Amino acid sequence: MLRRRVHWRRRGLLDWVVRTLGAVVSLALVLHGCRSVKGPGVTDPGVICTMIAVSSLNVAVRDTATGQRVCDASVVALQGGDRYELDRTGDPQGCGYAGPYERSGIFEVRATRPGYQAASVGNVHVDADECHVIPVSLTVDLRPGS
Repeated sequence: MLRRRVHWRRRGLLDWVVRTLGAVVSLALVLHGCRSVKGPGVTDPGVICTMIAVSSLNVAVRDTATGQRVCDASVVALQGGDRYELDRTGDPQGCGYAGPYERSGIFEVRATRPGYQAASVGNVHVDADECHVIPVSLTVDLRPGS
């Protein structure tokens, strides 16, 4: 009977060692799997970037006489020697213009439309984080006249 008790104690100890070792190995695998991996679109081991193109500028054009939005203007962004025509968007507030995409830096935004004086907003700073530009929203006011 004494032998039997020793046998059960050894078996209990063996079970405890196996369970503990299994828990340690499982934890090690989980921690290894959570390790950051660099790959396409990742600039920081802890950051995973989305694959969307973000508009640098979101522009509204407004008629100064009526306060209404002008939905058929021509809007461009100038940066150094580059010129970007902004796309018309399906803005829920009426209409808007967006672009260029994923470009940071300093811009001048110009809006024109027949029957209005051309207008511009300069020194518009667009910053970026690890993944995308941080969009800037602005309004360009057009005055009626030539």
